[in-house]
Amino acid sequence: MPDESTPQNKQPLERRLATILCADVADYSRMMASNEERAVRVFRGHREIFESLVNLHRGRIFNTAGDALLAEFNSAVEAVRCATEIQAALRTRNEHLAPEEKMQFRIGINLGDVIVQGGDLLGDGVNVAARIQTATAPGGICISGSVYDQIQNKLSLDFKLLGEQTYKNIAKPVRTYTINEDDAVTTPPRRTGWRALAAIIAAVLAIAGAGYWGYQQYDAHRAEQLRIDARLAEQMAEQKQATEQAQHAAEEAKRELQLQTQKLAAEEGKRSAQERAQLEQEHKRIEAEKQAAEAAKKQADESQRTVSTAAKAAATMAASHDGAYSGQLCNQSPDKAPACWPVALVVSNGVVEGSWISSAKKTARIRGTVADDGLIRLNLAGWNQSGAPKKASLMGRIVDGAITASGQWGNGSGIAGDWKRTQVSASESATNDAPKLAVSHDGAYGGRLCNQFPSKPQCWRVALVVRNGIVEGSWISNAQKTARVSGTVADNGLVRLNLATWTPSGSPMEANLFGRIVDGSITASGDWKTGGGVKGDWRRTP
Repeated sequence: MPDESTPQNKQPLERRLATILCADVADYSRMMASNEERAVRVFRGHREIFESLVNLHRGRIFNTAGDALLAEFNSAVEAVRCATEIQAALRTRNEHLAPEEKMQFRIGINLGDVIVQGGDLLGDGVNVAARIQTATAPGGICISGSVYDQIQNKLSLDFKLLGEQTYKNIAKPVRTYTINEDDAVTTPPRRTGWRALAAIIAAVLAIAGAGYWGYQQYDAHRAEQLRIDARLAEQMAEQKQATEQAQHAAEEAKRELQLQTQKLAAEEGKRSAQERAQLEQEHKRIEAEKQAAEAAKKQADESQRTVSTAAKAAATMAASHDGAYSGQLCNQSPDKAPACWPVALVVSNGVVEGSWISSAKKTARIRGTVADDGLIRLNLAGWNQSGAPKKASLMGRIVDGAITASGQWGNGSGIAGDWKRTQVSASESATNDAPKLAVSHDGAYGGRLCNQFPSKPQCWRVALVVRNGIVEGSWISNAQKTARVSGTVADNGLVRLNLATWTPSGSPMEANLFGRIVDGSITASGDWKTGGGVKGDWRRTP
């Protein structure tokens, strides 16, 4: 048995060479101070994109601290390629966010020796990456000279030498390079795989956008439900107070009756027949009051049941408006003929949603609420022809499956809309009685779009997200610009899609497709406005 004073054998430290990627959010503290919940929600969406691309490039995240993320790669080439794709994907996501919600990462990359401690990594190899990251501009990427020596002539990127930089607590100056911002996405040396990568990035962005969109729908419905619950709670509190008062009065009458009975029994032998008659009358009066109190309690209970029934009827009335509506919006100008364009709406649980492609080739949206009595409020967020945002508010009603609403744009010009609920055929309604059939189509769909040119068919991958009757997706076109697909799904599975993309020379092009969702599969076809057919097919992702 060894002496207790004998030092124990220590395991030697494990070391290895690794490429470390360090990232954090610029001005994160300011964003948290402004609106904590909004900052956390946007950061979660950015982090999902970050983690997906790290996994795609065979890296791993080994440490996190607040808004800081540390990832390890076996290859310096994969680390730099991953960093450029992360910044490109986050720039695309920021385009869909309000100015106060935009969030940018700073990324630093270093190749060096590290110490392995469980699943964590320590040492100068990690510290240098962290210091380089702090000196990087928001949305930018900086790398050390050791990384540059490994990747030069292997990636189509433009590097700028910043010289020997001195960093805090780093003994020697570090040769540092920055990657020009124009190189948003690197081109891999392989001839295949770029379409799959574009589809994955598009799917991640679509899912994150749908999550953000879904959160806004839930928040609007929750506010309306809270209003109904508060009104019902107030009415029930009033009925409860009336019931308690009736019960208290009955108990008081009962106690009074008991006292009078006891008094009558004690004095019965002493009082005359006239006095006993008077006491009998008093007894009857008290008994009548008791019966009146019990009747009041019964009436209060019945009133409470009536309020509950009315609340349930109101909820049923709100659900009766659910469904898909087809129609149009029209600009109202006194000196011009009305300018109209088609817009589809989906009403679900008192929430109204819709979208269209504006003349500026950007996605415009319409959102609002439907009250129990059919009163409808709509907010439009669109774009003028020069690409500047514009907004409008509309008021109207739903009556017998028809929506009419009118209002004004911010500049004072008028706008009106009218829609009809999409009808379901008799054969379809027999098997589709559930009021929330459109919700059964919700989910992510993987598939592709194909040009139907006789001389040269061409296909590319596009991921779709379906939620509450709304379809959305995007991809990177041959012109290296973001192309989008948007549309609606009716209760009977009818699908309408609008494509907005770019020719290889950068000119915009559009197409309208029509199809159906059957057993988790979407098929749709149509024509480009410039000529030529286009077809798409998708399967729901398990």
